[in-house]
Amino acid sequence: MSALTASQAAAVKWLRERGGDACFDKRGVALAAGESAPFLRSTWNELQKAGLLEFYGGKRAGGKGYGRLRLTEAAG
Repeated sequence: MSALTASQAAAVKWLRERGGDACFDKRGVALAAGESAPFLRSTWNELQKAGLLEFYGGKRAGGKGYGRLRLTEAAG
């Protein structure tokens, strides 16, 4: 895995400090522990590609809503 950008490292830290799990709103903004993430969806996409988080649930998985994300064990 390549080194994380400053934004990616900050996003992992932000999510970890809020329980490691979030949901997306209809605009693609991650929401965790009652707070909106100050990161673009593209940051989350790159972290998913790096194996540090996973997307689950939502309409893509046959459920309702816009989906969720959570840190993986690789994120530490």
